Amino acid sequence: MRGKEGWSNMNTTVQKPYAALDLTSRQGKARKIDAILSKMLELKEKQVLEVGAGSGIIANHMSQCVGPGGQVVAVDVMDQCQVRNGFHFVQVTDTRLPFEDASFDVGISNHVMEHVGNRQAQLHHLREFSRVLRDEGWGYFAVPNRWRLIEPHFKLPLLSWFPLGLRSAYVRMAGLGEVYDVCPPSHYELISLFREAKLSYAQQSFEAMRIMADVESVSLPARLVLNAPKFFLLLLYPIIPTMVFLLRRKQKAVDANSV
Repeated sequence: MRGKEGWSNMNTTVQKPYAALDLTSRQGKARKIDAILSKMLELKEKQVLEVGAGSGIIANHMSQCVGPGGQVVAVDVMDQCQVRNGFHFVQVTDTRLPFEDASFDVGISNHVMEHVGNRQAQLHHLREFSRVLRDEGWGYFAVPNRWRLIEPHFKLPLLSWFPLGLRSAYVRMAGLGEVYDVCPPSHYELISLFREAKLSYAQQSFEAMRIMADVESVSLPARLVLNAPKFFLLLLYPIIPTMVFLLRRKQKAVDANSV
């Protein structure tokens, strides 16, 4: 199972790649990640890991942020990099990360966890993500919400709302493949995984929406929603398309937005 920007440890079936290789959209995502992380730390001269290299655009952008005194490493189960300069690529086979404990100041997992497999595999992904972060390091984490109205990989309404056993049948009925090989979590499932992985978390979904309106190409209706008052966005949170968090290794309050 390959992630939109990532990879998997499931070897029982042959999975298709989901890497988003559109360079323009990836550049917008890179700027959004940069903006959110930069609120918490100075990126210059930092050691950065991206889990799920995909096109390589995000890793390349981060290399410009850290400068010559820093380093960016990106891993993936497939080498689909469209851009290669500025970072070191490491091909992996599963959710295990081939790095020593506390190796990185910054970790990025952008639309990867939903592709690594079942809950146990997702927990392992988060534990490895935590393990390689330094005690005072920061992680950027984004994942699609199970309850979003349109499933992002197959573009089918309410696909991930169905029980697991019925999702593949829906995909087959729509003529879009044989199997639904994505496991997006709900908010509460995700928070449970964070806690089991001993990761502190801070909600950044609404901040990410504001930044998205500024740095990504979106339609006028989407821009109006992204810039809506926060109380309105809170009402929409149960079906928000993407959940975004900042993570830390230590169990401590990160900021007042922790939920």
